[in-house]
Amino acid sequence: MSTDTKNTGKSFQLSRRDLLRHGANAAMFAAVASQVDFTKPAFANEQKLTGPLNVLAWAGYDDPDLMKGFTELTGVELNVKEAESNGAQLSLVQAGTVKFDVINPDAVWTSKFAEAGLTLPIDTAQLSSQDETIPMFRNRPETMFDNQVYAIPTRFGVNGFVYWPDKISAEAASDCELAWDASLKNRVEIIDWPELYLWMAGQWLGMKNPETATGDDLQKILDKMIAFRPNMRALQSDMGTVKTDLANREAWMVWGSSSDNVRTTARLAGANVDLVIPKQGGAMWMETLQVVRGTEHLASALAYINYMTSAKAMKQMAWGADKFAVTNAKVKDLLTADQVKALGLDMMEEWVSNCGMSQAPTDDMAWADAWQTFKTA
Repeated sequence: MSTDTKNTGKSFQLSRRDLLRHGANAAMFAAVASQVDFTKPAFANEQKLTGPLNVLAWAGYDDPDLMKGFTELTGVELNVKEAESNGAQLSLVQAGTVKFDVINPDAVWTSKFAEAGLTLPIDTAQLSSQDETIPMFRNRPETMFDNQVYAIPTRFGVNGFVYWPDKISAEAASDCELAWDASLKNRVEIIDWPELYLWMAGQWLGMKNPETATGDDLQKILDKMIAFRPNMRALQSDMGTVKTDLANREAWMVWGSSSDNVRTTARLAGANVDLVIPKQGGAMWMETLQVVRGTEHLASALAYINYMTSAKAMKQMAWGADKFAVTNAKVKDLLTADQVKALGLDMMEEWVSNCGMSQAPTDDMAWADAWQTFKTA
């Protein structure tokens, strides 16, 4: 997801196995062709896919079933390193110590990678799975640079308030000022996600482009966040803790933290919580897959993106160990009605329509300093 708090401390381990099954039989290629179209331009100059493929991605992309599915389909081994943050992804690709082929930054970081010359434009016509993408996620401006697509959306989510309806009314939750209401002293939890909360606070202060805030405007945002501290039960380092505290009713409300995922997890645990996007607006996040410039395995990288955005793979991402909304429209057909409702997919269009895409700040250092001030206030 789009936070900078996804690190679980896993280390990167290269596969000990060499690339397998380049001499695959006709039956295997028939199975491959049903999901990856090797006749399209992306694969026309490749007699075979090469690897192993090094992927830098958020938690969840190293799901063993997902990785196994791609390798069985293509014969290409995957090495997946878990990303700590968007900025860390940028630094690791720039450093080049590990030659990554595919990366997984949030959509709003697309231009940063492209401007630095680190990624390649992608011809979406070469990806058969794009025909299944929900229309509102096709060629979004956040995924483009210089009028070309550089990023393919995968998982996404919304941010608002998730709350206990016996403690907070729906009417109260529909107003963003609830987060500052004195009745919630020490009852609201958030996570360590500076881009989200500073951006949302700026949005709620009426700023058209909060991400550009510096100087006096950034100080207004900081003052607003500091005023929230009496209600902040805890600033957690990960999403798991806020979910647990909400389910245990230690927190009456969670602000942000990928609200739809918080709601889904809590409800599956038996907590009858609700989600609302305040009338002043919420914030979206969206992950993408991007191809690293200079990859020696371009066809494999495109095949991986095609596979990961297929209905089969995205169903695993939507209803695997984690529970996230995904951009393939056909996933709904692979889920039960209860699963669709649990994920909030029946409500997602309404939620998304009331959310802006939270943007990466123009002045990274100023925002980092402001967030540190908030944390120590």
